[in-house]
Amino acid sequence: MKQKDEIILSLLKKYNKNKEIKVIDIGAGEQFLKNKVPKNMKYTSLDIDPKNKPDILCDLNKKFPLKSESYDFVFCTEVLEHTLYPKKIIKEIKRITKKNGLIIITLPNEYNFYLRLKFLLGIQNNDAVPFREELWRNHIHRARIQDIIQLYKNEFIVKELIYSWDSFSGKRFYLVIDKIIRTFFLPLSKNLFARSAIMIGYKK
Repeated sequence: MKQKDEIILSLLKKYNKNKEIKVIDIGAGEQFLKNKVPKNMKYTSLDIDPKNKPDILCDLNKKFPLKSESYDFVFCTEVLEHTLYPKKIIKEIKRITKKNGLIIITLPNEYNFYLRLKFLLGIQNNDAVPFREELWRNHIHRARIQDIIQLYKNEFIVKELIYSWDSFSGKRFYLVIDKIIRTFFLPLSKNLFARSAIMIGYKK
């Protein structure tokens, strides 16, 4: 499991209110959270791709077919960078979140040293394939850590900001490298050594 996913699951447990909680996963993709949320959480997935068999099929660039203030927890992980109008989606996320409901959003840092090195060497990143018709498979918005933080603070009351690094490989060698980066380099520079910025917050 990726460190980012582990962090999100730990946040679920940390902020669990031990009562029936309605959770929605915006841009759920393969729905990694579905079978991992605590038993008192009723999980709903929303996604644009019918292949993922979401509970709610929806183009995220349009208004969500959901009632206002209907969910206690709203998750949107590594999604906004794929969309045409992320600020409109944020407004929809706010709309469907209950008063004092929790919002967790993660965005990738497109300026980390690994992606910079790939660009320098002319190696194509899988999220930047040109002429791809399925736009949601590309990263349309390429933000730095400071851009991500500014977006969060403009739109939300930020309770926590957490940074993660993953090599996206389960091989032992890469896991060791990941640990070294997290322990020694991530504290020195979030902009270079964070792959994701995770926000836990509330709507303003």
